[in-house]
Amino acid sequence: MLPPCPGGRQSMGTIRLRHDGRYEARIMVNGRRKSLYGPSEAAVQAKLAALQQQLAEGRTPPSGLTLRQLAQRWLATEARHWKPRTLADYQRLLGQYVFPSLGGVRLAHLAPDRLQQVLDSIPGRAASQTARVLHRLFAVAVRWGYLSENPCDRLVLPRYQPPRPALPALDDLKRLLEVCLTSPDPGAPLVGVLLLTGVRLGEALALRWAAVDLDRALVRVDRSGQWLRGQWVETPPKTVNGHRCIPLGDVGVQLLKRQRALVAERRLRAGPAWQDWGLVFPSQTGKPQQESVVLAAVRRCCQQAGIPRLTVHQLRHAHVSLALAAGVPLPDVSRRLGHATPAITSGLYSHAITDGHWVARAVEQALLS
Repeated sequence: MLPPCPGGRQSMGTIRLRHDGRYEARIMVNGRRKSLYGPSEAAVQAKLAALQQQLAEGRTPPSGLTLRQLAQRWLATEARHWKPRTLADYQRLLGQYVFPSLGGVRLAHLAPDRLQQVLDSIPGRAASQTARVLHRLFAVAVRWGYLSENPCDRLVLPRYQPPRPALPALDDLKRLLEVCLTSPDPGAPLVGVLLLTGVRLGEALALRWAAVDLDRALVRVDRSGQWLRGQWVETPPKTVNGHRCIPLGDVGVQLLKRQRALVAERRLRAGPAWQDWGLVFPSQTGKPQQESVVLAAVRRCCQQAGIPRLTVHQLRHAHVSLALAAGVPLPDVSRRLGHATPAITSGLYSHAITDGHWVARAVEQALLS
């Protein structure tokens, strides 16, 4: 038997000091003994009081509920309110980083130090992403009465600082655009449009001809698409500002006219196999393209241009840097990108707005004039 702790009291539960230095409260719930643990008598007493309150209100937590079981209940209950990509990301993070070491741990035994060790072992951006998922999961557990407090509130949460986007050389971008205009590569028009508009890849792949007005040189962005577990899923843009019309220049119109001709050729070649989705950048059979196909097209165009390999996201960065370097006002660039606020654009691309020399010249001019 464990010795009773000094000053320990017994009502609906008993608090004892364990041989490992921790305090334990024991209470009978639905005919079964339940234990609560903590570093001090006061901490365990608080947990015991919270549990007794739950019992009094009829909110009895399931006996022996594990973290995996909690997550499964959470996903089954609330996933319908999320975007498909959010659900897929949560399942991936939990399955890859949390369940292997903590999935079978009971909530009553889920100590903050153990959670901290798991988060500290996760590399890169995934650490902060996993921490956000766990905090949201445990917040639901508190709301449901399964926990008295959120264990993540006692952790040092990891922070991820994204690296500044690398800005390609202007001459490299000129050569890339020339390839997009002249190359017979079937992916060249899409690469050129990504560079000239700054749209996200999902926005480009979900773009339909009904949203393109070549006479007025406008493209309307009102959806984004992606392949998830073999299914094409389209969602509205992330923010209200994500719904936008993007003006095109003469070269952008030229690329889209060329793409329209390519789509017509593909339709003829595919014959009965063609599925008419009305997409601007479809696959060989009219369906949405796979991301891997686009990435391969970008690699080929960079190779033909003789420049370092770029990613799709670097094309978006390049578009922004060119616009800012040309003196385009920040709010205009932010609206074109679909950012929620200009502050987001400024935070990501402040190094592209100016090199700072104009500040030195302005100060000198004020002092010397």
